[in-house]
Amino acid sequence: MKIEVNIEEMVVGKFELDIPEGVEPYDFIRDEYYKGKIVLEPGECQFRQMEIHDLTDDSWTEWIEF
Repeated sequence: MKIEVNIEEMVVGKFELDIPEGVEPYDFIRDEYYKGKIVLEPGECQFRQMEIHDLTDDSWTEWIEF
């Protein structure tokens, strides 16, 4: 059997930040995240699920929490 698997995780991290005066918090946080200054790893995994694709008959399972 040849399979392919998709795995999703929801990771939660808490951060305390000093936002500069006059800067929109959402924009500041998003920019810091994309610059790699806010990193969730290892973080705390709150939820995970998988779906399995059987490549031999092209069938899929439903998403299964594990």
